Amino acid sequence: MKSIQLAIAALGILAAVPASAEEQRINVGVGDLTCPSCSFTVAAAMRGVPTVEIVDFLEGETWGEGIYVVAYDDQAANPDMIINAVLANGYPAEVLQPGDS
Repeated sequence: MKSIQLAIAALGILAAVPASAEEQRINVGVGDLTCPSCSFTVAAAMRGVPTVEIVDFLEGETWGEGIYVVAYDDQAANPDMIINAVLANGYPAEVLQPGDS
């Protein structure tokens, strides 16, 4: 019985502590998207990074380029992890700054 009370008390303390993780969003420019399976492969690579969700996809200005709007929890992932996942699959990728295309 005592261990149950301790567990409940511990959960109460954890619930009272605010989470410090924040959702971040970045735009990732990817090239060499020459077929539907390319986009699927890139999306799967990004989703393989913990907490990553693809919010949107925009066609790039040039054929074969695309921009993925990506959300992630900054406590579990970072932009380098996302870019490296895409690069590991053979596609050029970079984080785009606002105004880049």
